[in-house]
Amino acid sequence: MLKKVGASICILGLLLLQAVAFAAGTPQAVLDVRDSVVRIVAETEFGTQFGTGFAVGTAQPVQYIVTNHHVIKNAQKISVLHARDNLIEATVQFELPGSDLAVLRMNTPLHAVKPAVLNDKTVKEGTVGYALGYPFAASELSATITGNKEDITITNGIVSALQTVPYVEGLQPVNVYQINAALNPGNSGGPFVNQKGEVIGINSWGAQNADGINAAIRVQDLTVVLQQNGIPYLKAQDMTLMWILLIAAIILATAAIVFLVIILIKKNKQPKPVLYGISGEFSGQRFYLPKEGVNIGRDASLCQIVFPPDSPKVSRSHCNLRYQPDNRTFILTDLSSANGTYFANGTPLQAKIPAALSAGTKFYLGDETAMFSVGIEE
Repeated sequence: MLKKVGASICILGLLLLQAVAFAAGTPQAVLDVRDSVVRIVAETEFGTQFGTGFAVGTAQPVQYIVTNHHVIKNAQKISVLHARDNLIEATVQFELPGSDLAVLRMNTPLHAVKPAVLNDKTVKEGTVGYALGYPFAASELSATITGNKEDITITNGIVSALQTVPYVEGLQPVNVYQINAALNPGNSGGPFVNQKGEVIGINSWGAQNADGINAAIRVQDLTVVLQQNGIPYLKAQDMTLMWILLIAAIILATAAIVFLVIILIKKNKQPKPVLYGISGEFSGQRFYLPKEGVNIGRDASLCQIVFPPDSPKVSRSHCNLRYQPDNRTFILTDLSSANGTYFANGTPLQAKIPAALSAGTKFYLGDETAMFSVGIEE
């Protein structure tokens, strides 16, 4: 008796140490999976056997629980225990002894249990995984069998290998992940999840007389029969597709923003009226016209474009040039200059009479050595 108690204490101690060691570094997504895990209680003619299960479905309340076949084998009555006293009867919806899988249907749907997310993409060796379940050794010492999520043990490890093995009760091969995460009696039927909290396997059995060699049935074997039996389940999103859609959305959003910016720039961009120097003092120069226009001549106190004082053909305030944006025309007015203002063809402007010029029109002051042209830069 003392040896049995001592062994139980050692097992419980190891489980508690594992739980403490891993809890600090356990992703929150993995901890959240506990909301999907339940304890299975199966009563047989030989006594009561315990295991673990997890809920599947697409929304709450859930009606289906996945577990191992060997957990409910030969059961005369099956119950699901959630929380301390919430014991609800269940029946076998279908069972696959050859794959060690069973799906239970709740007589009363579970409102407080969340459906787990299943990821049926095959994972690679070295993938980190977490096994969740209710180890029976922990319950032996406390003398209390509960379904509280705080009593769920989480052990971690990696996928050591991908195996296809014959199960003792079946003829067909079973696809399993060989894992080194600790599995203990009572963990059977619980979920084996990745770091995102997605179920990738079902905890099943361990090799006898060997440490760190355990098996989790690949979830693909489960999803196939769920589909065949019309049982819906939450499926992990394909991250590749999500990334493609995200990148496409970003590209489209960026393109839309750039398009809007271009439209706004064009809308807000005003055409710039320009005076170009063609010959003489200002040949090759350009002047952007202000809204009020400019005076051209020799007197710096009266003019904005100023010729040298010794320019004989240019008056002190020779002419005025301004731009009308409404009709995109320039207005040129001779200010009673001594030598006149002329179009390029030699036609003189009448003093004090404004003349309209379109973009590209040339004119000169006094003679062709002081030639200008007007234009619009968009």
